[in-house]
Amino acid sequence: MIDQDKTCSEFKINDDNNLVPENTIVIVTEDESWDSSVNDIILPLKGQTKRDWFIKHAYFCLPLLIGNQYGFAIRSYYDFEAEWNGGDHSSDLIVKVDMADNLNTQVISSHFGMGLVTIQNRFNFRTPKGVNLMTMDPPNVINPYLRNMTAVVETDNLRRDFTFNIKLTVPNVKVKVKKGDIISCILPIPRFYVDNYSIKMAKDVFSKDVIDKERDHGRRLGEERLGPDQLKPNGNGRRYFDGIDIEGNAFYKHQKNMASTSPKDTPQVLKIKKAKVKGKLTTGSNLSKLLKT
Repeated sequence: MIDQDKTCSEFKINDDNNLVPENTIVIVTEDESWDSSVNDIILPLKGQTKRDWFIKHAYFCLPLLIGNQYGFAIRSYYDFEAEWNGGDHSSDLIVKVDMADNLNTQVISSHFGMGLVTIQNRFNFRTPKGVNLMTMDPPNVINPYLRNMTAVVETDNLRRDFTFNIKLTVPNVKVKVKKGDIISCILPIPRFYVDNYSIKMAKDVFSKDVIDKERDHGRRLGEERLGPDQLKPNGNGRRYFDGIDIEGNAFYKHQKNMASTSPKDTPQVLKIKKAKVKGKLTTGSNLSKLLKT
């Protein structure tokens, strides 16, 4: 006799024999005919550092460049326009989709009310055990009049698709979206990771000496930023970019790009480490001279 439970289990994603690999989001389409649409809809943001509204100075900010690359963007498969009259019912929002292929490859509709455009794709996401997907606005992508609803989905457990829901923020404005426009984003995040964080005052964690030292360091950084840094190219000292604090300490596992999964020391950090070993790095001025060599 066939053990039905065992047979079904052997063909279930994220059972012991069919685990989603680490650092992987698996796409399961409704059937193979939808496979070709996936790359048109999902855009990995890794490497997508540019934003059409950034000025030159913004690109000197490493936190922005890293932030621009977080997550996986969801793009519109069709041109569509939406207009909301301010009401709460689904009929209060009119969505017109230019569906040239008549295939409903991506279903774009007013479904839930509340001024929401609902996006439903023909596939679902599966993540490694214990990893959720969060839906969110795409980082530093500005869609006038559109805001994503944030949701956290247990995609390691959910065995079907979920919808992306985008709020029209202003009534009586016709909003137009083009095929290929980025309209949403997903971000993998370990379950319970955020839950366990809390906010505490420094005095409840560290000694007064440690806190005073930290305050002094921040003051000196501010003085450097408003003083000497202004005379450097583009008015930027790039200390944070290089991963070096004002006392010459290298940042822990500093990330300058998203090109690799393992952190590597920058040439500047390697110079500092070698100088410390040789006893040549003792002052901030020594640090400045070292980085120029």
